[in-house]
Amino acid sequence: MLLKWFVKNEMRETKRSSMWEQSLGIKIFLGFLFFIIFAEFLAGSILLGAKFGEIFPDDNPVEKFNSFLLYGFALGFMVRFFMQKVPVLSIQPYLHLPIKKSKLVNYVLGKSLLSPFNFFPIFIFTPFIIFQMAPEYSGIQIGAYVLSIILTVLSINFLALLFKRNLSGNNAVTIIITALVAVIAVAEYFGFISLTDVSSLLFTATLLNPVGIFVPAALLSLAYMLNFRDLTIHLYPEDNLNLKKSGKRNVSDFKYLRSFGEIGNLMILELKLMTRNKRSKSTLVFLPIFLLYGLIFYPNPELYGQNGWLLFVGIFMTGGVTLIYGQYLLSWESSYFDGILSHIDDFNLYFKAKHNLLVASTIISFILTLPYAYFGTKILMINFIAALFNMGVGSVFVILMSTNNKKRLDLSKGAAFNYQGVSATQFLISFPVMLAPLLIYLPFWAFGYYDNGLYAIGVVGLLSIIFNKPLLKIAVNRFLERRYIIGEGFRKKY
Repeated sequence: MLLKWFVKNEMRETKRSSMWEQSLGIKIFLGFLFFIIFAEFLAGSILLGAKFGEIFPDDNPVEKFNSFLLYGFALGFMVRFFMQKVPVLSIQPYLHLPIKKSKLVNYVLGKSLLSPFNFFPIFIFTPFIIFQMAPEYSGIQIGAYVLSIILTVLSINFLALLFKRNLSGNNAVTIIITALVAVIAVAEYFGFISLTDVSSLLFTATLLNPVGIFVPAALLSLAYMLNFRDLTIHLYPEDNLNLKKSGKRNVSDFKYLRSFGEIGNLMILELKLMTRNKRSKSTLVFLPIFLLYGLIFYPNPELYGQNGWLLFVGIFMTGGVTLIYGQYLLSWESSYFDGILSHIDDFNLYFKAKHNLLVASTIISFILTLPYAYFGTKILMINFIAALFNMGVGSVFVILMSTNNKKRLDLSKGAAFNYQGVSATQFLISFPVMLAPLLIYLPFWAFGYYDNGLYAIGVVGLLSIIFNKPLLKIAVNRFLERRYIIGEGFRKKY
């Protein structure tokens, strides 16, 4: 009976939310997009399951498949950490009622089992089991293997939720976890360690001996109990408030920016906004993934001579903050935008502060990509050219396009699966920044002047840096024309 009321109240809350009331066009578009992704995912799984033996003709298909599982589950953990919503229940109205804490906590944890991330592995494993395992193993063996996979997936579900609740606000820990996984993957690639052998041994053992099912079962029990204890301790709002206060960081560490005068003060305010609000923090936490993008392309020697691909990767890595944070450059301040209009006298300084932060983020991103010089000095040169372009053209273009966005943002909500404030402007911002360098490079490529094409992109970026004042003035004038239209849009609460 209690479960029935929980579900009923959750459905009411969903129907009354702003997301439920968004336009039908956005719902249809997102539904169609998810359907395409699901169809491609399913088709790829069936093809992989049927042709797996042909892809690895010299290996045992089952053992080879199992050798990838640890990395697959590690990738699943990272995706969940960044994208999966923490299941919540509006428990405050229930706290004064005679309802046991354990029932509230068990409902919240049980709700997480409905996450789509728990069902995607079914579409990966089912075709492989049908085509590769069913002809070779008994029903008991396959059943134990499937159960061990399900238990492992659920264990990762609860572990990801535990980490996300306790570490999502700590960007340093997030970066360390991401870097650790990357280091392990690189060490595996160069043969320093062999987690693939360990993975194959662990999961094949369960297939050969069903008793091994107790290992993932114990892991699931431990993950569930840790989550149960953590949620029980922090069930009341004042507990979470005290926790936030104790872990609060002082952003006044950026005091040296005050030496830049009014621009420095505006930059400090922008940094405080980045680090103190849930939406902005959860957006920036994706940036380490962008910096690891090169590991997909650079190890492939066939791509080393393709400047277009390398340039695309360089723009993507060095311009992560510009593309992700810059998309909502004005929307971040939508809740107090009227105060900005009434208190700021010189909007040239206001946009100059934002421009300086975007340029600084590009410089920092380029420095973090320096280790990719291991794959060749050419990559270092291309990344430097990409950084010049992002600092000169990308940053100014993003600021100019941000003046077209009048969608309000709620900074108290996370970024994953949150489409509030999303409009066509975001797509108009991203694509030109990514494609413009390739368009500059294309004529030189057509006539065989490959290096000259790269130099031309760098020159365009450098000239834009030199003449950034008149370019920023265009953005400021555009903003002054639309400031009241933008303000009117920010006042609307969807």
